[in-house]
Amino acid sequence: MAIWPRPSRENLERYERFVSERGNGRMLLLELGVGEMTPGIITLPFWSMTAKLPDAHLLSVNITGDSAPLQLGSKAEAIQADLSTLLSTARTGNGA
Repeated sequence: MAIWPRPSRENLERYERFVSERGNGRMLLLELGVGEMTPGIITLPFWSMTAKLPDAHLLSVNITGDSAPLQLGSKAEAIQADLSTLLSTARTGNGA
């Protein structure tokens, strides 16, 4: 079993400062290629932030699933895609 390091005080303060400075404006949270093994590190904090901030929106891109958390309603969307293919297409502009 892996033991994940706790966020450092400096990183936590930087995160809290970012949210307090920008939390009242529009914010897009991108969850790119996050697997099911990291819910407490990335997924759940992003869901929580999206729910708390009035103008936050979550976009999740993952190869294995395309479902956004239902409790976030229209504040969340999900795309099922291979991230490398999606980014390559975005760079070249040869999308469908």
